[in-house]
Amino acid sequence: MTWKSVSLARAAASLPAGLAALLITASAAAQQAPPASISTLTEQLEQATRAGDTARAVQLAGQIVDLAEPAHIEALYATARLHAIAGRREQAYLVLSRAIGAGFNDRSRLLQEEAFAEYRSEDLFKSLARKAWARGYTDLLERANREDVQKSPEIMKALAFTIGERVADIGAGTGYFTFQVAKAVGPTGQVFALDIAPEMLEYLELRVKAQKATNVTLRKVTSDDPQLPPGSVDTVLLIDTIHYVKDRTAYAKKLLPGLAPGGRVVIIDYIPKPMSERPWGPPPEQQFPREQMDREMAAAGFKVLAAYDFLPEQFFVVYGAR
Repeated sequence: MTWKSVSLARAAASLPAGLAALLITASAAAQQAPPASISTLTEQLEQATRAGDTARAVQLAGQIVDLAEPAHIEALYATARLHAIAGRREQAYLVLSRAIGAGFNDRSRLLQEEAFAEYRSEDLFKSLARKAWARGYTDLLERANREDVQKSPEIMKALAFTIGERVADIGAGTGYFTFQVAKAVGPTGQVFALDIAPEMLEYLELRVKAQKATNVTLRKVTSDDPQLPPGSVDTVLLIDTIHYVKDRTAYAKKLLPGLAPGGRVVIIDYIPKPMSERPWGPPPEQQFPREQMDREMAAAGFKVLAAYDFLPEQFFVVYGAR
């Protein structure tokens, strides 16, 4: 019996018979992550580890996680749900927290779950739902195929950051560009990673400490003000971010004083497409053409310095003060 089976058995034993049966049924699929495949991968992992083949071992360990993790997460969520049905509030919260910590990221499912109906107005539940959203947003930003549309090496080459440059990465998210830029500007440069979501900044803080990125400074800002000190940055990055801003011209006017002489604002955002053609990315009401962005930036006191067309889904424009 695996440790997961033991955990589920203990959880079932603490519930009424009907709920215990439901738990076993609901989590049966969670126990069916192909045991032969995991067993085979585990043997291969042990062999690679003994042989000192770290690269192969890491690859195999990742495959094991990919097979085992979804089942583990689903089992935790099922257990939390059943604790809630049984009226075991503390256990429901504790196991739900474990599920989110393990990677549960379906905020919509959580909010619609009838088992948690009585919890929805509680601050603790709202906090956990927010953490589930953050997990989902992190997974979206760090998805394996993001480079298919983002092409960050080409973007970095086009922007040609210099040693000592000061950069504000607004809407830094998980740091997809933050750390690439930090490396490019060197230890004498500075990257200000700005975000409105404390959950993203918490994730970024972990990465900053893990990488010992001493030239990255984190800062929480508001959705309508980047709060840049006068003349404090040479480049402002707004990558996949500006579509969240309600009044883009007003926001851009607040960017202008923060730029040092000769500074630039880089905006990369999605070319408008119907959801039927691109069922991901910003919703239709947040999409706008590059020409509209040019007009709004001009109204804020900017002109186009450069534009690039190598991104398949996004426009890429560099602006400077007029």
